[in-house]
Formats: sequence, structure tokens, C-alpha cells
Amino acid sequence: MEKRESKEDKVTQINKVVENYFNTNTKKDWIPVKDIMPALIEAGVFTKDNKKGLPLRKVLRALDKENKLDTIPSVHAQRIETAVYWYLVREGAEFTENEAIVTVSKKDRSKELRENSDEFYILDLCDELLKEKASRKHTFAGLLGDMHKKGKTRTKLPLAAYYEDANLVIEFLEKQNNTEAHLEKLNVMTVSGITRGEQIIRYNKRRRDILEKKSINLIEIDYSLFECDNKKNLSREKDKDVRLLNKILTKYIK
Repeated sequence: MEKRESKEDKVTQINKVVENYFNTNTKKDWIPVKDIMPALIEAGVFTKDNKKGLPLRKVLRALDKENKLDTIPSVHAQRIETAVYWYLVREGAEFTENEAIVTVSKKDRSKELRENSDEFYILDLCDELLKEKASRKHTFAGLLGDMHKKGKTRTKLPLAAYYEDANLVIEFLEKQNNTEAHLEKLNVMTVSGITRGEQIIRYNKRRRDILEKKSINLIEIDYSLFECDNKKNLSREKDKDVRLLNKILTKYIK
């Protein structure tokens, strides 16, 4: 009995926090449940957040299983075959279904992001200039990363693009990123006993050495050579970019 009362009490607290949130944020008609977590933690409903709203999603899943979702009237569940996306909607407001979630799988979204990346944009231009479609994320048998944790397997190191006819590999230098989060990632220790930043340097040298042994030409393209916006993304002024790439690749253009 006490367990059920505890759950009901938590639902009551959640409803109060949600009501207060929408009273305070008058311009928002709906939000994903992760956005309410700071307010729920501040109110003492949960002690901490993880995985962007998982504590609240667990409560909602339990209620859903018991057919009691209506005890939190603001909840809206957008269901697809493989997942449920949870939202909170202001009383009287209309929620617009996120069609992108319904029609696009995670795999397709990942593919779309990759194909719209600055790397793929530059490589598409290189394909045009070299009149050859590169093998993207190409691997060679002898080009391997460090041993995995169990010391038995190693992953092939991918190359951005390999042009077989031109006997050329194109790689990209990392974009400059001095944010605290990025610097922290570079300082994370790997299973090889070195930091992620040191591992990147090691892998880059390994790529150069293996390609030299195979007598394959290598061009490393620096994003900073191109026009960029304030977020370090390429401005994508095609005429200018093609002229620059034409100079970089002149030796290999037929």
C-alpha cells in the first residue's frame, strides 16, 4: 500500500511541477519530457537526471503499462514501431506530431547527417574534379588501430576517401575546437594507456606510414583553408571552393 501511495504522490508532484512550468513559460505549448527534468530535480521529485529524462520516462512507462497515463493529463506519447517519444503539452494547446520522427529511422537520420557533412560536401567536389567516385571510409588490411581491451582484436582504421585510379587518399585535419567539452574528450584515457588526443596523433602517423609503404599518395585537407561561418562550418561557396580544390588537386586532375 505504501508503495502505491508513493507512486501516486510522485505523480501529484510531477503534475504540480508541469503546471508551474507552463504558467512560467507562457510562450511554450509543448516540450519534450527531458526539458522538465531541471524543474523536477529542483522540486525534489528526482535527485538527478541521466540519459536526458530517463527517470521521468521510467515513471511514464510504468503508468503506460498500467493504463494510467491519464493521471498526468499533460503527457503526450508519440509512438512509432521501435520507440515512444514523450512530450508534455499545455492544457488546451494542440500538439503537432513530429513527422520526422515517424518517417525517418535512426539509421536514415545518421546517414542524412553524414551525407550533409562538410567532409562529404568537399569529397563530392573532389569526385567531380577527379572524375572518379571515391571509396568513402575506405580501409586497408594492414591499417589497424590499437588492440582492444581484451588484447585480441583490432579495428581497421578508415580513410576519408580513396581514389584508386588517381592512386590518392584524401584525409581531413580536425576542425579547431577549443570548447571545454571537446578538450575533456581529448584528455580521456584509452585502453592503450594514452589520451584520446595522443591516440589521434598516433593514428594519423600510422595512416601516413602505411600509405607511404603502399606508395599511395596522401593529401590532408585543412578545413580552415575554406570560408567558414562563426560555428566553424563551411560557408559552402561552391565556385570559391572548387577553385581552391583545383589548386590542391592539380597534380591528379586529368
